[in-house]
Amino acid sequence: MLNPDMRHHHHLALLSLLGALGTLPASPARAQSASDIFVSYPESGHRVAHSHVILQGSVTPGATLTVSGQAVPVGPDGLFMAWWPLRPGTNDLRLVSRSGSKTATRTLRVVRTVPRVLPASPTAIDRETLTPREAVEFWDLAGDSPAERTVKVGFVGSPGGRATFRINGGAAVPMREGTAGAYSGTFVLPVQALLKDAPVTVSLTGRDGRTVTATAAGRISGATGETRLGVQNPGSVHGLALNEATTLLTDLAGAPLLYPRDDMAFTLVGRQGRDYRVRLAPGVPALVTQTQVQVSPGPLAVGAGGAIQLEALRSPVGEGASVPALFSPPPLQISPAVPVPAVMTAPVMTRAPRPDLTLRLPLGGARLPFTVTQDSPQRLVLTLYGPLATPLTAPQETDPLLGSVEVRPLALEVTRVVVNLTTPQLWGFHAGYDGNDLQLTVRRPPALNPARPLEGRTITLDPGHGGTQGGGAGSLRTPEKGLVLPITLRAAELLRAQGATVHLTRTADVTVSLYDRGLTAEATGSDLLVSVHANALPDGRDPRGVRGPEVYFTHPQAQPLAASLLAALRAGLPEIGPGAGLKPGANLALTRPSAQISVLVELAYLTDAGNLRALHNPEARERFAQAIAGGVTAFYTGQARR
Repeated sequence: MLNPDMRHHHHLALLSLLGALGTLPASPARAQSASDIFVSYPESGHRVAHSHVILQGSVTPGATLTVSGQAVPVGPDGLFMAWWPLRPGTNDLRLVSRSGSKTATRTLRVVRTVPRVLPASPTAIDRETLTPREAVEFWDLAGDSPAERTVKVGFVGSPGGRATFRINGGAAVPMREGTAGAYSGTFVLPVQALLKDAPVTVSLTGRDGRTVTATAAGRISGATGETRLGVQNPGSVHGLALNEATTLLTDLAGAPLLYPRDDMAFTLVGRQGRDYRVRLAPGVPALVTQTQVQVSPGPLAVGAGGAIQLEALRSPVGEGASVPALFSPPPLQISPAVPVPAVMTAPVMTRAPRPDLTLRLPLGGARLPFTVTQDSPQRLVLTLYGPLATPLTAPQETDPLLGSVEVRPLALEVTRVVVNLTTPQLWGFHAGYDGNDLQLTVRRPPALNPARPLEGRTITLDPGHGGTQGGGAGSLRTPEKGLVLPITLRAAELLRAQGATVHLTRTADVTVSLYDRGLTAEATGSDLLVSVHANALPDGRDPRGVRGPEVYFTHPQAQPLAASLLAALRAGLPEIGPGAGLKPGANLALTRPSAQISVLVELAYLTDAGNLRALHNPEARERFAQAIAGGVTAFYTGQARR
């Protein structure tokens, strides 16, 4: 099941069997009474906005099942999965199971919600749908683009009418009707507008000739020259590159845009409900949650600029000297110094190889906003927002890992730094502030032994969910958390047997916070973070035929590992189906971390009967574990041959 950053669970015409129920014998480990009905999904009282829901669970092996008088196919292990139709409103499903002379019953309530549709007459406005719902403030209209000065107004009302809105009693602005009864309109505030809590009033004239009005809860304020400074709360960003959804800037539509670092500073130019509106650069807006930043008067600091430097490290050679490593691998040992005379004039210094490539962008202490992305296997792009006293220039130093650095202005106060690397496989990257500089760090490829490519490597395996986080519903009475744990533990054994150090985020049914999983990989200096899950479909998705493995990743550096894992799962478990395959660009908490290669593996679907049984079958579980270990091994073997 996908992690809590993004969640899955369930559309068509009549009751259908979800996949072949097969002839698997009942599991002796799951003894049940003859009066037993277990529904894993949905829970009673569940509300769904779709015409069907997956009804799944199990009864006593050998028992029959009817739902509201209609027979439902049941497997010999008691498993049932049905694509059940729902009428609008409340559906009280009566489940009856019979085994010999014994009968069990239960009632399951599922509510199908439907959008409220107002009649054409009498003319009416649904006031709960009226936007803006919260205050909208513009603090620097003169610096905003027309798009940033746009006020959006909307509501649902009687269809087929003529609608307008007014701001502060001004001229009427016409609105358009989209889907029946949904009206929307926009207005670009003039640069010189001075408003304080101005009301937004809408009017609708319906087919019956009647006109009704309503006022939005959100008021509009406008000013110029009242920008403020926002600084990301100290200590709110964890790790090097977890890229947490809890600390995030979005674009105006709500899509992820920037994952800040501690002390990152922003120019605040307005407020939209619970968010501040940020001006990253002229014409580049963003939203940040108010509680995420500290606000003070004053402008954004100007960055120093100048030549980008490659960080060179000189370490004193002596007792216990070592090279610091940002990714926390085992310390790089430096040979002890040769014997020294009784009188020393200065410490002996020697050049030592650094375990990572570091570029330092001189900002003079300014904490300008930035993003870092990998847009191709051998290229990183750092986009820096904000003013610079001197343009950035490419470094003069060279490094075997560095092909070239391109620096170019994209727009006013937007600088792009493109880092072209010589290695076809990246092993991790991150960026953050260090002293007066912005530091971009690229992990060097490890030296691999072709005969034993896993020897000495460090890997983090994450059995998904655990403790209070059950994950996907288990129709055979074991939830996702209990299915993936033994498979992951066995995969760890197999990898350790090949010389790898394997860290597990959990080894028992305990609760582990979402971001602590990524922190484990960072803190241990792991090459890889592999999160193991079992999949399920969301409400509204017809699950028939949806089965097999999927591997999710965010950054291109993870694609080779993802492909190796997928190939191993397909080869080792052909009976579960090929699945939908690779899922690049995933926006998931366990694939966004970039300090190491991070993937999330969905082994199989809990909403497919055959897939679910495979996850319960000891022999198939062994093959799942072998596939995980085999996919990781194939990845390292391929890298060792480069």
